[in-house]
Amino acid sequence: MPKLEKKFDIPQLIFLGIANIIGAGIYVVGGIAAGIAGPSVIISFIIAGIIATLTALVIAELSSAITDIGESYTYSKKAFGNYIGFIVGFIRLLSSIFSTTSVAIGFSAYLMTFFFSTYNSSFFLYMISISVIVLSCILNIVGISKMIKFATILTIFKIFALSFFVILGFYYLIENFDPNKLIPPFPNGFKSTLEASSLVFFAYIGFQTIALASEETKNPKKNIPLAIFFTMLFCSILYVLISLIQVASVHWYELKNVEYSLLYITRKITDNYIVNLLITSSALAAMLSVLLTTVYSSSRIAYALAKDGFLPSFFKKINEKYKTPLYSVIISSLLSIFVLTIKNLSTLISFVSFGYLVIFLITHLSLMKLKKKIRPKFELPFYPSIPIISIFLIIVLLLFLENTAKILGIAFILVGTLIYFFLTKKK
Repeated sequence: MPKLEKKFDIPQLIFLGIANIIGAGIYVVGGIAAGIAGPSVIISFIIAGIIATLTALVIAELSSAITDIGESYTYSKKAFGNYIGFIVGFIRLLSSIFSTTSVAIGFSAYLMTFFFSTYNSSFFLYMISISVIVLSCILNIVGISKMIKFATILTIFKIFALSFFVILGFYYLIENFDPNKLIPPFPNGFKSTLEASSLVFFAYIGFQTIALASEETKNPKKNIPLAIFFTMLFCSILYVLISLIQVASVHWYELKNVEYSLLYITRKITDNYIVNLLITSSALAAMLSVLLTTVYSSSRIAYALAKDGFLPSFFKKINEKYKTPLYSVIISSLLSIFVLTIKNLSTLISFVSFGYLVIFLITHLSLMKLKKKIRPKFELPFYPSIPIISIFLIIVLLLFLENTAKILGIAFILVGTLIYFFLTKKK
């Protein structure tokens, strides 16, 4: 059987990681989190980054030993059987659907605020959100391979624009810094810092991409952990700098309900049209690229679940012309449009964080269950300390998520349980 080419070294892995991590999260969730935690949002990003890094290392070991497509769904199924595997797959599917909706709302907020501010209403916001989800759906059906070619350009553009924002922000703060905006650092207590951390975990989703590339990496034992460390270090520093500029440029409570925080801050700093256009364009480019991947992800998870008999068979039907799972793409996109009815962006993002935190919790337990049965190319250092610490931190973040997201998450787990036992009984 032919093997995958060993084509990735450390710089390529770092670029791959940055491309998948930096997206809608920092453009949308940073301001909302700052409105919750105040200046301590900086600590919130650091906590979320630590958890993401530890989880990426756990996934790196599992993915270097279990190369089947399906990621956490596959690991949990091998470790704990079909039921837990299905629940992980089902929650991953819903998280991708909710993520698509969240990013679409963020896209609409930036687009409307900059280009159509005179038409700023809920109706137009949702019409744009629906339109961009439909566009992503169509591109996933007929043209996703063409869009992938632009991924490198989009990533370079995102990094350039965010780096420019950091330089612009610090240049502004040199002359306009007011220390009173950072005092007190914990205006709502440390509890709000953890609440914000559970929310900004959304900004790190995508980190697992590096870990999943272990089979295609030269010297994975050395290069995978180094690439994860430097990628997470770069993204965490960038996020911390951006969040510092946000809370130092305006009073933190101004950002609580702002879904376009980077543009909001840029407008406070300068009224230069080109600068504001640059930040808006980078946000739209970042979110469009994320939308393409979240629609792709949700459709492929539905396809994988259908192949294993956990969803109706039409989800795995491949379109002869485009060679894509047509019904999976269309139905997952329609569900994302339906989720727009929730309206509250913070709740949507919190549920996505809930879904991924639960998935990664089970992933850590899967490694501990499978540890003696697998032969990975990359072995997790400091085992079992890393998964134990990470599990503890994940549970802490889950406890501090907003209650609506936790209720939604538990309700969906119960729905998934009913679906699983209905289908297995039917078989």
